[in-house]
Amino acid sequence: MSENTTVNYGKVVTLRRLMHKAQIRSNVVGIITSGTILTILGLYALVNLADHNQNLVSRVLSYTLEAAVVFKDEDAIREGIDLVAETERLSGVVVLDEQGRSLYEWDTAGATKWGQIERQVLGFILDQPRVVPVRHNGKHVGELKIYADGTVFFIFLLCGVLAVFLSLLISTVGANIEGGRIHTFICKSVKDLANIARKIARERSFELRAPLSSIYEIRELAEDLNILLDEIEIWEGHLQKENTSLNYKANHDPLTGVSNRASFETFLSQQVDSFLDEGKQFALLYIDGYRFKSINDTYGHAAGDAVLVATAKRLGSLIREQDRLARLGGDEFAIVIQPLQHGQDLEAIVKKMVDSMSHPIALDNGEQVPFALTIGAVVFPQHGETPKDLMQAADEAMYAAKKDGKNYYIREFFKGGEV
Repeated sequence: MSENTTVNYGKVVTLRRLMHKAQIRSNVVGIITSGTILTILGLYALVNLADHNQNLVSRVLSYTLEAAVVFKDEDAIREGIDLVAETERLSGVVVLDEQGRSLYEWDTAGATKWGQIERQVLGFILDQPRVVPVRHNGKHVGELKIYADGTVFFIFLLCGVLAVFLSLLISTVGANIEGGRIHTFICKSVKDLANIARKIARERSFELRAPLSSIYEIRELAEDLNILLDEIEIWEGHLQKENTSLNYKANHDPLTGVSNRASFETFLSQQVDSFLDEGKQFALLYIDGYRFKSINDTYGHAAGDAVLVATAKRLGSLIREQDRLARLGGDEFAIVIQPLQHGQDLEAIVKKMVDSMSHPIALDNGEQVPFALTIGAVVFPQHGETPKDLMQAADEAMYAAKKDGKNYYIREFFKGGEV
């Protein structure tokens, strides 16, 4: 036999063995790829949802503790933290005043070694601690350092990693058992899983499920992946519900249910930008209660709260769906009437609001509490082209009504009703 035709039998393998090896390799590559994509996708989704959830919790806690930080009331700070911590998973909160001095510290994880390790590891994944400024009337009055509780996060992450690892192990063993005759079918099944993973990675469609194959190992892999997707979908739904709840709390007054100051200021800025471009006008009403403090002193704070709730309901019943009512704090309310077709319509609207308070407010114990409003009204853009200027003009109009002994004062129309 010539030198060129010499066969090296040490390198010869059977076609079945070669296909078997190729099948194992192709399946392992496909499975690792799918598992990696799902793991990265799940981790990315969890981190982003957890970070968004922590941001909303921080905003709610900052709004809740605003008054307590201003007055440096440790009891109120503790009650506010306890109120939020009952529903949100937090491991620690540090409250600082405007000078950076500690007002109150609440910590459930720092006392244990495991808690400290967990907090350090979580700090590499999330923004820990989340530092949130506390502002009162636009002024920096302190800040919060918030630590999230990562127990549920790490448990879910560990389960996902174990599920992917188990799926990889089962699929590898199955590929060795089944042999080369189902090579094409296995490749197709793995390709289907990879397509699902890619679609989930690109579209974040956690409701998708991997198709079940007639091959046991691939079926097991699909079921494990579906279990992982079920858990991610449940977790995402839970976080979305929490985010919806926190978003509502962050944008609404907890007592009356109408918009709060922060939400109203954002809405007002949006309306100014929109109406300035469109060349249209809207009205801003600044509303203050008449002798509200005497109601609290005479009937108690519970009665005062009931008066505010009733006032918000009466005012809300007089505005349209596109208008916006907000409680700015205490007994102060604000309303945007938009669009305003005719300037003379504004007085009729204001009169209806004043007349709506002509009947006393009935308390639960049967007592009738009289309550009146003082309203200052201005029109955009005649009385200001920025939210700040409009709010200042409306506030001045309201104080002008009080000074003149009126129920309301409409800027530049000089019309008012007697108290």
